[in-house]
Amino acid sequence: MAYQNVVTPRFYIDSGLYQYTIGVWTPEDDWRSFIQLNPTARGYKPSNDIIVPRISPIRYIAFLANDWGNYYPSFQPHTEGLIGIDDFEEIINMSGYEGADESDGFCMGIFSDRPDATGMKGVVSDSDSKLGAISIGNYYDMPISPDLELKMSIEMGGVKNIQTKGGGTLSNAMYTKPADWGTTHTYSPTGVQGAWQADAVPNYRNGRRVWELSFSYLSDESIMPVNASTSIIENTNILAGEDFFSVVWNQTLGNRLSFIFQPDNTNNNPDQFAICKFVGDKLQYNQVAHNVYNITLKIEEVW
Repeated sequence: MAYQNVVTPRFYIDSGLYQYTIGVWTPEDDWRSFIQLNPTARGYKPSNDIIVPRISPIRYIAFLANDWGNYYPSFQPHTEGLIGIDDFEEIINMSGYEGADESDGFCMGIFSDRPDATGMKGVVSDSDSKLGAISIGNYYDMPISPDLELKMSIEMGGVKNIQTKGGGTLSNAMYTKPADWGTTHTYSPTGVQGAWQADAVPNYRNGRRVWELSFSYLSDESIMPVNASTSIIENTNILAGEDFFSVVWNQTLGNRLSFIFQPDNTNNNPDQFAICKFVGDKLQYNQVAHNVYNITLKIEEVW
């Protein structure tokens, strides 16, 4: 069964958003709205397919708020006759190759990195296709499941209740759920494409999801960089690191940048994904044994 259980969480970290934010990459003007990890502003595909430079491993691609059409990744430089994707695995609704049609809503896939590549192109085959965001980057799976004391909550902070002098209650809702991914859509019965709906249908799920997770007895190598500098030492600098700090915390700038969160990396149902940020301004390691630490994370859905 699907439910909303947290098993082994996965963090999808957007390299294009990170590079643009820190100023090491300037995307073309008509690309910028698509690399903000904000699918609510749907538009027609850019004149040129978006290419995100590879400064760190690239192992996933996601097209959010997309129309029906062909969407797939291509490492650059492109080898004639080959897309150059090894071990492609569909996460949801993506075949990963040229010529296949994906359904409306969103599509994601993961694959092996190509260290010899200079970048990753997100290919949108139809010039009339609309989409909200393209997310390209690396992902990190927590090495263990969280402690049993985890907390999950559905917050309704956008609803304010006021009690009148006569004892009645008035409710005002500024928001009740994630913003829709577009205001019009051919196949939607209400004219909108709901957030995280794989078939471009309305989203009827209310509330903001929040997770408070603690992880115990993590090894230092799984959460700390072996080399926190950007030295030229191959495969040991912070950009090539495979630990939580290098892949996740550093490239989200702590609590500044959004990422895609999947509470259970074995469950690819559409309702398992959320665009999130960390809550709090520090990552704290609590040592419990030699080279062994506990950490606590609070993750909040954003839109």
